[in-house]
Amino acid sequence: MHRILLISDNEDVFRITQEVTQEKYKLIWCKYNYEENKKYPDADIVIMYFDINMLKQEISETVIKAKARMRYSMPILALIEKGTPQDIFLILEAGAYDYMEITDSKQNYEKKIEELILWDWYLKKYIYK
Repeated sequence: MHRILLISDNEDVFRITQEVTQEKYKLIWCKYNYEENKKYPDADIVIMYFDINMLKQEISETVIKAKARMRYSMPILALIEKGTPQDIFLILEAGAYDYMEITDSKQNYEKKIEELILWDWYLKKYIYK
């Protein structure tokens, strides 16, 4: 079973992600204040939620720090709440694989997760043998 690491301080995002992943994937939830010097739990993909307040801070630094605590090639999906095109660009430039507006449907959310799972499979099979 594939493991998804959700990094979010928002319980509603956790509940929605839990509904979308249901019994297909194992969901692991960590908050942003997870012990600074520890690695995140092992996962196949990561979902990072950025709310309005986080977007006002150094968002690219947040993505870079998360990647440093995981494997470098970790596929990351950024969930963004009311982000500007510049916010989205900064998150993608920092290393997120893809992004999604938090207002998108659950079907789109599930599709994005499946795409990241496939990308992780491809990386493991052909790139990082």
